[in-house]
Amino acid sequence: MTRKITLSLFLMAFSLSTFLSIAGIIPLISGHFNVPITMASLFVALFALILSVTGLFLPSYFSKYERKRFFTVCLSVFILSSFLQIFIDNFYLALFIRLLPAFFYSSAISIALTIMGELDPDNVNKIVLGVSAGSILGLSISTQVGVTFGYPFVNVWLFLVNVLALVGICLLFPKMEGHPSNPIKNFGFAKEKRFIVSLLFTIFIGVAISMIYNYFSVVLSVLTKVPVDSISTFLFANGIAAVFGTSLFGYFIGKRNNLPIAIYPIVFAIIVILLGLGIEVPGYTFVLLIIFGLLDGSMHTISQYWLSSSIREAPEFANGAYLFINNMNRAIGIFIGGIFVDSGSGLLLLITSVTCFILACPTALYRIRKFPNLK
Repeated sequence: MTRKITLSLFLMAFSLSTFLSIAGIIPLISGHFNVPITMASLFVALFALILSVTGLFLPSYFSKYERKRFFTVCLSVFILSSFLQIFIDNFYLALFIRLLPAFFYSSAISIALTIMGELDPDNVNKIVLGVSAGSILGLSISTQVGVTFGYPFVNVWLFLVNVLALVGICLLFPKMEGHPSNPIKNFGFAKEKRFIVSLLFTIFIGVAISMIYNYFSVVLSVLTKVPVDSISTFLFANGIAAVFGTSLFGYFIGKRNNLPIAIYPIVFAIIVILLGLGIEVPGYTFVLLIIFGLLDGSMHTISQYWLSSSIREAPEFANGAYLFINNMNRAIGIFIGGIFVDSGSGLLLLITSVTCFILACPTALYRIRKFPNLK
């Protein structure tokens, strides 16, 4: 039974997270609706902003409902949204329809992580893997579909993958009663020093990554001069590497090894610098993007573990906080990155990203030193 539950929750996490994968086609959305890139970026930035804000309190509220019914409702909203967007040509209406599922995403993923933590803590990383694969590996698929067939067909892809997840929940996931949680009491845990320092670390690394990652398609086409039909290949390789990165750091965390986390920001900063130095060479950039993806996927595992392990007493709130920070970082990174891309300030984009990684280093060292045995 646990295996079936794990598979169904992985499929759901993957399918819901594909809604975040359209970051790579922001220029395509801009052209489709004839709006500036900064406006088109709202499709991702506002979605991420809603996920982040609702992640703090809605998971605790929705945790009282029967699990299977709640997951079914969530997936149905995602399916309806993607289906309607296939036919909508008005930018503001399309934006409104796209944002509706955002109110359910954080609660669904947070509750899925909590369920897995209760049934089999060793398999929690598989749900994180679903989130990582949906948003990162899904980026290459959404980009390829968008470039080849146009933006409406991206919504066809999103529709189909969420239908598959709904079938998985209906067939594999059993009825499971909810557990009421007190959101006011949970917020009290957010004042603890171990949680705050973990939060700062995940903010710095998340923003640093998001600024660059969400504009890979623009960077590859403008700076690296990669042909349009080859960009998805670069992004697919990056996505595959990210999936391996999620699993790899899951192994390290399972061994309670802090060293990889301590050096993580430093290694990532070096990769960003190297990427900037040779961004005009396609083969060189391809290799660096694979390494970037490996580290990018690791970020999901590190963030979820550090935040959830800092407040074990409130799992829904901890997982909601992980989603809050994960998506707030995405929103901030997309906004800042959009400004740099519009102004042609590629160098500032890289410098800002590296600066964020450097700022993350003391927070990592502080947590490891003060709370070395936190599990």
